[in-house]
Amino acid sequence: MNSAGICLGAVFFCVVETLAPACLCAASASSARPTPTVIKDIPYASTSTGDRRRSFDLYLPAKSDGRPPLLIFVHGGFWLLSDDDYRIGQSIGENLVRDGVAVALVRYRLAPANRHPAQAEDVAAAVASLIKNAEKYGYDGKRVFLLGHSAGGHLASLVALDRNYLTRQGLAPSALAGVISISGLYDLAPTWPVSENQKSATEKTFGNDTATLKQASPMHHVRAAAPPFLIITAFQDLLRFALDARRFADALRHAGSKKVHQLMFKGADHFTIVKLDDSNNAVRRIILGFMRAKPLTPELADLIEAEQRWAEPPYTTRPFWQYAQLVRSYPVDDRFMNMLLFVYRNRKEELLEWPLRQYHAVDLFSYLDALPKQQVGEGDYIVLVNIRGERQVWHREQIERYKPVIVVGLDDERNLFRFSVFYRMFHEYSWKPSGSPSPLALTLGAFIHFLEPPPRELVAQSWHFGLTENSFRRTKQDPLQAIRDLPKDVEEALTFRNGCVYCHSLRGVGPRSHHVHAMTGKPQGGFALPLESYPLEVWKRFMFDQETVAKKMGATPNIVQESARQALFDLVNRSRQANATAK
Repeated sequence: MNSAGICLGAVFFCVVETLAPACLCAASASSARPTPTVIKDIPYASTSTGDRRRSFDLYLPAKSDGRPPLLIFVHGGFWLLSDDDYRIGQSIGENLVRDGVAVALVRYRLAPANRHPAQAEDVAAAVASLIKNAEKYGYDGKRVFLLGHSAGGHLASLVALDRNYLTRQGLAPSALAGVISISGLYDLAPTWPVSENQKSATEKTFGNDTATLKQASPMHHVRAAAPPFLIITAFQDLLRFALDARRFADALRHAGSKKVHQLMFKGADHFTIVKLDDSNNAVRRIILGFMRAKPLTPELADLIEAEQRWAEPPYTTRPFWQYAQLVRSYPVDDRFMNMLLFVYRNRKEELLEWPLRQYHAVDLFSYLDALPKQQVGEGDYIVLVNIRGERQVWHREQIERYKPVIVVGLDDERNLFRFSVFYRMFHEYSWKPSGSPSPLALTLGAFIHFLEPPPRELVAQSWHFGLTENSFRRTKQDPLQAIRDLPKDVEEALTFRNGCVYCHSLRGVGPRSHHVHAMTGKPQGGFALPLESYPLEVWKRFMFDQETVAKKMGATPNIVQESARQALFDLVNRSRQANATAK
């Protein structure tokens, strides 16, 4: 079958796991490999006591084609702890220097003995020293990137965005080629709950003065002329770190910054996210790609482009807000969360990028009544068509008692097409050759939710999601009248159980659904053909060997009930024969 139709289609999502960090085992070094140069404890500030906290270690590649880029690493520890015990920086230096990158591990004075802005001032001084000594050490002073982890992500972002820090060191604000922040902190006075450890560390380092906390927050300094940013979090990160990262990335974009990449990685937590021992580790590859030190794999390049595209999607739910007087807000509960998980499934941690406190919705019938009749039509049959071309048909009496609403916002987000995951199929069709499938997008968009628990025929399906303001029509005639004379089991298979006629057509009724290209938002391959048009053997394999066909496609089988299977198979065959006779 095709991969877009309900029979092997839009409900079958093979979510890409490419972003998950690979094995974290250290690669064994070859005895023939040239040894990098490591210079320890280079001071970046003159002190009477020779304070080691104001120094850096420098890792220089054994050989490089031209001058290598420099990656400056700023460690975490909630501004209170050194990296001596964790040795995260040392591991990063030892690994990335093998990729032809020079790496500097910066130390800074620690709180509470040294309060803010001592930490940021030290990082700025180290950056200045390293850029000014590029010729001396042999790396490219115009390709200097700042990488911070945890509190180091805060410091790296603050120094890069608050012009004062680098300016005081005699550097232009544009001196950095880019910033990489992994599990960083960006708002020091957030409106959401944080851990007791974070509260305590923030107070010891910055105090409680609101103006100081604001001034020390990278969020306060976002600007259009910011350097390129790569913002990374882990699925199992610290409390609300994902929310902070998403808001920071959004703030940069809204300020006019065009080079902001935000990614979340499966299979990692706050600490394993920076374990880059494996040369195929996805975080390591993306860091090197961001620095243009090594090319990305095509799969990673596609996914980064897709994430970037759907940060500002090709579709929007904002037009619904023209009817703001109809919008009502409701608390997020377990039943609503299950609606979100229909799309997010095994990527549910990505939802932690939002507070998930309340959703905003419009009563379906109030919205339809507000639309011009020439646009939406008249009648008690409600027809929905989403961006994938999937179609749902209901009668008013079937759904009204369960209080259907159109969800048009979540927390502070009014464009629900930003809630997207990406996937790949193995093949577009199970029965004919096709090219390598492109990355595909599955989005929330506007979607139908019932305020009262609905019966099984109204539970969440893929065609309830991805709706725009143009998705709604009313009609006086039943669009599915041609199949209403069928036995109950067959009609249920065609509609709510398996949704065949919500993706394919049969007897001349139904749509032609498709996937959505992750980069363009346009229809992409695997179109759902009329059921009668499939070769007999293809239709037979699908009906009686669904699991095998689904496995070949990289999909989850949508099993037709055994009681309806033979009858549906025969029905389509009779329809095929009737079409052939008519021709």
